[in-house]
Amino acid sequence: MASAPMKSVNGQLPTGFVSPFVRVAQQGTHDDLLACAAVLCGKTMADVKTMAVTLGMRANGPFYMDEVLFRKILFNLSNLAVSDYKDFTSLDALPMVAVLCVDYDANELCRHLIFHHVRATAEFASFSYLIDVANWIDDKQHVTTDFSHLNMKPAWYLEITQRPSPSGKAK
Repeated sequence: MASAPMKSVNGQLPTGFVSPFVRVAQQGTHDDLLACAAVLCGKTMADVKTMAVTLGMRANGPFYMDEVLFRKILFNLSNLAVSDYKDFTSLDALPMVAVLCVDYDANELCRHLIFHHVRATAEFASFSYLIDVANWIDDKQHVTTDFSHLNMKPAWYLEITQRPSPSGKAK
């Protein structure tokens, strides 16, 4: 099993690694959590928005997306569970899958993206990467192991885990 830390090559994922998540770009200026839900659930933005509207989000016009609605969307479209926001302390302390809230500013705004840590296997050393759903960033930052373009102080995260089945075991 590989144990040496992975050396990033221009932020690219290791050759041969295929992410279990497919990036979905946000469509507007404030729908980053909807795009993160689409990525995590393997759905389209249209599917996720339909569910969000069903759960009480406005179909048109301004809306506020919080972790409560995000949690409800994931509950209805997947077998995933979402924690409350937790304080970011370091990349090493993050769970295997998380939605990061980064680039916080004085207007109390931030943006969300997906963090995924991959454990070492016979083929790959362990590594972490981001799926950035922002529609304005450079293509090479869409899926990357390079986190240098982010302001992560302060930052928060939502831990994403599999929901236990009714029998008590993870699905």
